[in-house]
Amino acid sequence: MVGYLIDIATTLLSDAGVDGDMLRLLSTGIVVACALLVAWLLFWLLTRYMIPVVERFTGFTSAGWDDILFNPRLLRVVAELLVVILLQATLPPALSGYVTAQGVVSVVCRVLLVAVAVHLVNRFILALYNLLETNSSSRVTSLKGIRQMLQVISVSVGVIIVISILADKNPLTVITGLGAAATVLMLVFKDSIMGVVAGVQITLNDMLRPGDWITVPARNINGTVLEVGLTTVKVQNFDMTIVTVPPYSLVTESFQNWRGMSDSKGRRVNRSVTIDVNSVTFCTPGEIAEFRKEPWGSDLEEDGSYVNLTLYRRYLEHYISQLPQLKCSKDMLYMVRELQPTPQGIPLDLYLFTSLTSWKPYEHFQAAVMDHVVASVRRFGLRIYQAPSGLDVRSLR
Repeated sequence: MVGYLIDIATTLLSDAGVDGDMLRLLSTGIVVACALLVAWLLFWLLTRYMIPVVERFTGFTSAGWDDILFNPRLLRVVAELLVVILLQATLPPALSGYVTAQGVVSVVCRVLLVAVAVHLVNRFILALYNLLETNSSSRVTSLKGIRQMLQVISVSVGVIIVISILADKNPLTVITGLGAAATVLMLVFKDSIMGVVAGVQITLNDMLRPGDWITVPARNINGTVLEVGLTTVKVQNFDMTIVTVPPYSLVTESFQNWRGMSDSKGRRVNRSVTIDVNSVTFCTPGEIAEFRKEPWGSDLEEDGSYVNLTLYRRYLEHYISQLPQLKCSKDMLYMVRELQPTPQGIPLDLYLFTSLTSWKPYEHFQAAVMDHVVASVRRFGLRIYQAPSGLDVRSLR
């Protein structure tokens, strides 16, 4: 087709009286100009009419995936690829009379073709990632590292192909030549390589997602994950500072992820007070009679022998069971237990779960429970151990 156009241009110019080298130059220039004009018209038609038509068509459909996959940026790169393919098919044959120019233009067209193809692949990967992020659970948002890794791989493959085109070598030969520099590259890009591997492990094992609350005591991290990238994990601490750490540090070191607490909608409360051993004693019949009037003590026997600490534990368990914020299920138990006695007394441990998982409501609830524990201990004739203060020492004088 291109040769036929050159023949037509040559015939027309020859009839016009042009001959010799000027005839060949002008005919070649006319065909090249026509090829460039057709390529520009193709790009103009695609971007001016075809892309808006595709946008309207995807807008009419009820599905949302086509709006993301066939986005204008991706379609524009497709138009650029078609234009480069057209130039590759027309310009080199049009310059058949000039071997040097034909070789240079052929190399430039092939390089442009590879560059646009890599750009298209990256755009498609980004569109696919956006589709998964929009229509799937929060776990997909942690695939950002894999998305970046795929884009790096596509660019690397494109660079190798471009080098092979410029050097007029087989791509496998170029890869073999790069093998000698692999050691140096691994040293230079050590953190990036380790970050890629760690990012894949974090994503596939579902260890971390944006929005998770994590604590890493070794790195003074206690906050919410903002972004899980290829080489960095960005965390915003609760003091509003932002910390970035390499992903491999989270794989090699231990960290605590509070996502299970958020997903279960229950947060544990585990607080204790120390009861003075000297205050533990048997209850009197009058005390038992008073306790029998309360719901938690209705099954007490009038002539039974009960220890005040035992009844206090029963009272606290009943109090906990009546809390509206209590979260109780098969895996979320509540109890009041005694721990191993210490020189300071008998630790009384409260173990329960609450539906309040946000920081401020949780702390208020926990404080209210402990306030009740401290305030009600005197009803049972018990005392909470407290180390002597300076005021206690002064009162002995």
